[in-house]
Amino acid sequence: MGFPILAMNTFAQSWGMLLPLRWYIQVLFDQAARGVPEQDSITPFMALGALAALYFLLSWLRLRAIANKPVPTAEEAVEPRRSGRISVARALADEYGRVLRDRGAFGLIVLGPIIYGLFYPQPYVGQLIRNIPIAVVDDDHSDISLTIVQALDGHEAVEVAARPTTLAEAQMALARRQVFGILSIPAGTEREVMKGATARLPAFVDSTYFLLYSRTLQGIQESVGSVRSDLSTQSARAEGSRYRAALSVSSPVEILNQPLFNPTGGYGSYVVPAAFVLILQQTLLMGTATIGGVAFERGGHEARRSRSAVKSVLGQALAHLLLALPAYVFFLVVLPRVYGFSATNRVLDLFVLAVPFVLSVSFLGQFAGSWFKRRETAVLLFIAISLPLFFLVGVAWPPEAIPPGLRAASYALPSTSGIDALVRANQMGAAFGDVFKDWARLWILAFIYAALAMISARFVTSRRGVNER
Repeated sequence: MGFPILAMNTFAQSWGMLLPLRWYIQVLFDQAARGVPEQDSITPFMALGALAALYFLLSWLRLRAIANKPVPTAEEAVEPRRSGRISVARALADEYGRVLRDRGAFGLIVLGPIIYGLFYPQPYVGQLIRNIPIAVVDDDHSDISLTIVQALDGHEAVEVAARPTTLAEAQMALARRQVFGILSIPAGTEREVMKGATARLPAFVDSTYFLLYSRTLQGIQESVGSVRSDLSTQSARAEGSRYRAALSVSSPVEILNQPLFNPTGGYGSYVVPAAFVLILQQTLLMGTATIGGVAFERGGHEARRSRSAVKSVLGQALAHLLLALPAYVFFLVVLPRVYGFSATNRVLDLFVLAVPFVLSVSFLGQFAGSWFKRRETAVLLFIAISLPLFFLVGVAWPPEAIPPGLRAASYALPSTSGIDALVRANQMGAAFGDVFKDWARLWILAFIYAALAMISARFVTSRRGVNER
């Protein structure tokens, strides 16, 4: 949805084909948005049906294997009780070991970021969309129309993949996804140009995918614009004064474009660094809340009450910080350099921003986990809010265009201030003073959620005691 499939590398296209949503989106867009004939959606529909059968078979085989395994006894599922006073160091060690022993929490906090880091950027490795197939319907058959076609083929964004004789044939190619744009060169185009009149060339571009639309239209406009410039200079040499004079008449103002913070203008350099921070938040949030559910499953209300002590909350947060820092370094220091994204050399600034961000996420996860009785509840809840958060943080949609109420509410989550601070510091080279407000907001959130984590567990257990009486 965010980046066209035709611009992805072979690896990303291959594992994308194993996802049912990839085929469902194609059927949905073709039928609901593009209005193509039903028979043109047979291939993705059959792929969707084949995946349904395949995953049914795999699920059945896996469930049969699980059913044959012995069920853990109640004694194995009970968390051992520790005697003695709770200390921060002891809570840290207990939580660290608990995460390493539990496969679910370990997968979310430690393995999840690694898998995301390797797979998520793959579709965007190419950065720019190139060689988008388009169709040209040439009804003029003149030297000028031939020059336009050659200019289109020479542009990096588009390539002339079809030369149908009629507009109806071109529209059929567009419906079948053989092309994503159509340029029509009407009869009499060369005559209009020779008369000094403005020749109008209709361009039909698939706008269901925004990046494809803008990139295809850019390729068509720039190609036709280069032909127009050549015609305005006529036979003047490119380095001569007549050429420059003719250009100054047709284009008296020239824009010198200099992209900032994203020199390639690539989609990956724009979206991936911010998405990395959101991934770090969601995996850690799900993992810490899952541990709260695990503790209740194994130790009941007593385990929940012991986890809400001041020293326990602080020790658990420090354990989460130690567990999350390797993923943090992997996402913000290693991967940007591997994929060629802009990255700062002031790693210490990133660490200073990381501490309140990770702690606030940890405290939020502990607060949420104090309400869960089962480990899987946290995953179901936070997976459901991941996509809305992606829009609220100002990545997919500019923050200036988000309603003020929603934008203000988004600051209740660490991701809003964390993404703003970390992306500005890492990709835009902002100094610590420039992101101080975000850093302060993260510490405020850390204190608030730490207090809530200490209070909520005691509130839940005390209410449970009242109900039992």
